[in-house]
Amino acid sequence: MLSQDQRSGVAVPRPDDPQPVRFRVLGPLAVQGRDGRAIPVPGTKQRAVLGYLLLHPNQVVATSRLVDALWPGRKPVTARKMVQNAVSALRTALARGNGPDDEVVLLTHAPGYLLRVDPELIDLHRSRRLAEQGRRELAAGSPAAAAESFRQALAQWNGAVLADLVEAGASWPELAAMSEERQAIREDRADAELRCGRHQTVLGELRLLAEADPLNERLCALLMLALHRNGKPVEALELYRRQRDLIAERFDSEPTRELRDLERAVRTRDPAIDPPAPAQTVPPLAPPEEVAADLAADRSAPPAATRAVFRPPPGAPPSALVTEALPSAPVLATPTGEDAPPGHAAGERKRLSAVLVRVEPPAAVGGDDAEAFDIRFREVSAVVAEEAARYGGTVAGRIGSTLLMLFGVFRSRVDDALRAVRAGHAVHDRLLRLALPLGVVPGAGRVRVAVSTGDALVRFTEAGQDAAPMVVGALLDQCLRQLESAEPGHIKLCDATRRAARLVTAGLGDPLDSGSASAAVAALGRSPAAPGARAPLVEREAELDVLTALFNQAVRTGRPHQISVLGEPGVGKTRLVQEFARLVGARAEDAHLLRLRMPVLGRPTGRTALGELVGLCAGLHPADPPHTVDDKLSAALRRWLGPRVVDRETVLGHLRALVAPAHTGGVLDGEAVAACRRMLEALAAERPLVLVLEDLHLADDGVLDFVDGLAESSARIPLLVVTTARPDLIERRPTWGGGGYRTTSTMHLEPLSQDASARLVSRLWEQWGVRRTLDRSDLTSVTGGIPLFVVEYAALFGRPSPAERAEVCGAWPEHLPERVRAVVTEHIDALRPQAKAVLRDASVQGPRFWSEAVAAVGGREVAECERWLAHLERRHFLVRADRSSIPGSDEYVFRSAWVREVTRLSVLQPARREGRRRADAWLAERAAGIR
Repeated sequence: MLSQDQRSGVAVPRPDDPQPVRFRVLGPLAVQGRDGRAIPVPGTKQRAVLGYLLLHPNQVVATSRLVDALWPGRKPVTARKMVQNAVSALRTALARGNGPDDEVVLLTHAPGYLLRVDPELIDLHRSRRLAEQGRRELAAGSPAAAAESFRQALAQWNGAVLADLVEAGASWPELAAMSEERQAIREDRADAELRCGRHQTVLGELRLLAEADPLNERLCALLMLALHRNGKPVEALELYRRQRDLIAERFDSEPTRELRDLERAVRTRDPAIDPPAPAQTVPPLAPPEEVAADLAADRSAPPAATRAVFRPPPGAPPSALVTEALPSAPVLATPTGEDAPPGHAAGERKRLSAVLVRVEPPAAVGGDDAEAFDIRFREVSAVVAEEAARYGGTVAGRIGSTLLMLFGVFRSRVDDALRAVRAGHAVHDRLLRLALPLGVVPGAGRVRVAVSTGDALVRFTEAGQDAAPMVVGALLDQCLRQLESAEPGHIKLCDATRRAARLVTAGLGDPLDSGSASAAVAALGRSPAAPGARAPLVEREAELDVLTALFNQAVRTGRPHQISVLGEPGVGKTRLVQEFARLVGARAEDAHLLRLRMPVLGRPTGRTALGELVGLCAGLHPADPPHTVDDKLSAALRRWLGPRVVDRETVLGHLRALVAPAHTGGVLDGEAVAACRRMLEALAAERPLVLVLEDLHLADDGVLDFVDGLAESSARIPLLVVTTARPDLIERRPTWGGGGYRTTSTMHLEPLSQDASARLVSRLWEQWGVRRTLDRSDLTSVTGGIPLFVVEYAALFGRPSPAERAEVCGAWPEHLPERVRAVVTEHIDALRPQAKAVLRDASVQGPRFWSEAVAAVGGREVAECERWLAHLERRHFLVRADRSSIPGSDEYVFRSAWVREVTRLSVLQPARREGRRRADAWLAERAAGIR
């Protein structure tokens, strides 16, 4: 077997040969001795001196440069002496690892020091050499060889450059430059992959990357070309339109010429940007030496993608605008002692769901054949990567035939556990149908899947959440134990996963335990149930009257109208439209009612949503066979359009395509949208129609355009479209719900008053037979008037025993239900990074805090903090006091104590202590000034 260093062109001696000292700077600083063991380098200053010298090997580094690097601000009087002591200790440590030939020597050389070392012993040099080799191969017209060289170059990286020193506060200019080197290698590697025709697997990853960095024009171009090459040119053009509008709005500029040229090429279907002939996904059988080399390369996972600017690689032709980038992969480690990075805002405690997938090779395949089978395991890896991207997860790595997916690393969602379960089932079912090379089909007895949910510490070791995180905790050990105990062909779920899945969906029942993955997928395919949907409706009478009046107006005028009900998570949007739907349903003989929630859990929301809408109109059932679907659609069209309509068969064909399982993905075409709109108009002509579309913020642009078209229709039809969404929708489409049209309007739901919250709790306790005295002030401070929180408060304190309350709260602190934690965490993770950082800085203080104290905790300008605090107040996280107890500084409180607790507990303890110390110091200084 060849090692990774052999693939990288480094001569690897036999096991009995003496091995030179090796250094790793691409990640946490590490030194490996001749015996293969780590050489400890204790002390932060010693590690910083060694790290800085390794960035400049075989160069004289002045003592003054080292002093500036170690103490960028005010320097101690004994700084030079401390550097001398660190150098002396380093010489002692290196002497323990050196051989008789002294491969590494730290010399005193005026005006400073020189580290004499073979550059091949430093991973940074190896990465640079391999990257240059790849660029030469790419320029020579060998993209496959270039892609392999770039992969090997990226395999040298194990995180940010000198990640542990960065955690300790190092901010040298060299570190930022090397991060850009890494990004350039990623871009070049992806360009080589796409020149090989491997564009089909990059779409999901590019969507995630572009969503995380919407101003990155290079990512926009990559995603546009990927969409075009995957048969989605309309979506590519829509992406360009959004990018152009965003650039014009923020910078009063226009996209780069390269991006404009690409848009023109997509619009005109220029064959120059058509995909090249695809390279073989699975290579043919190769000699044993090449198989072994591929196996070694397969073990090196490519690092995470980071931010990029739009720049084609040197010498690239105009058609080579696209590269491919993989989602970030966490480094699974448990740092201890000196290597443990100090806790601060770069780390976060999060709840993750892990999925382990193992496909065992057939017993008949062994020895060299097993290695050949393993190299052809790429098909399995591709399946896992596609499903992880489809359900919003991250592929974290592979060990042998076991692959890991993580959900909730970069952005938490209420349904992360359910996404993980569905991804596990989807992978399981696809692998059972996957025929691998050598004529091998895994079979149910050789596929095992386990899903575990639990807490983990996530550290972002480079540029915030754009970089590969380090995930620490017992979650993966637990998932491995689950996998070992899973029966072949079955999916094993931990209790926490079951509990978390049931928070967002109802009636899962036995399918979670079913040996049939397909049966479980069918059960899990429903949209998550809205929590608190059956609670009494309080203080929403005015909003309900508005909806009723708009319906009556549509009936009276025969004109369509669309109203958007906007509000933060848990504010009661679903409960309001549920009550309105009940009132409309009571008049079933006078009106049609269609109610649809946007599909979630990674499913496409264009054709899928309209397909489900067609199914509701025609009375289709998921279990209907194809001939029954045709019969029902034909009967519905005859009733709506009449038997003599000339183009009835054409309309029927488009509707049939929308509901056909094989066509639930992809971009909505104009004919399908027109057919669906015609169906709704015919239904409304028969009787007034109320169409309720929930969670529209999850919809893609095709659905949003469809809904907009309904409101703008010139047809005289009594149609009321009621949509619910979070304010995120307005950030995507600022003119949504208004835009100057008389046929559109917007309703914003606010939290409940204290009286209404108390009324809701009292009515719930009355329903449940609970007899307790309600503390109204505690109710307000804990829940903030958010109806979902009020319902959870009632459920929590309506339980007489601590054991029953613990069942609701799970492993988290008392009085913090798991559902609340999940909703709040998702809400926080949806914030912009700056807003989230300010919220975390505020949470480490007391329940009451001041804008200047938040600025002191985070080291920000007061004006910047005040802007983000005002934003957080609009998003219902905070409440600003009418009068501040400290003159000149705005005073705030958290709207809900639960929101503060969830935010505070996500901050690592060292950062909490330091933040509180800074806040107390500010408060003491201001108090002294007041006295």
